[in-house]
Amino acid sequence: MEIPDFMAQFLKLREKELEQKVWEIWLTSYPYMSKDNFVSYEEMLQQVKYPEEKEVLNGVYVDQVGL
Repeated sequence: MEIPDFMAQFLKLREKELEQKVWEIWLTSYPYMSKDNFVSYEEMLQQVKYPEEKEVLNGVYVDQVGL
């Protein structure tokens, strides 16, 4: 396997691991969400992938999920 192919697979693996971690956090947060503080999984994932600033999302700092 060539190095660029390995790096592409490795980066894809890291992305999938991040998505899994965010999914698990979202699932544990979901029962405590209401109409006022609901955050979709996609929104939470975007905030983790592209953080603008440290923010608390349902009691969890967004950067705690990052790899």
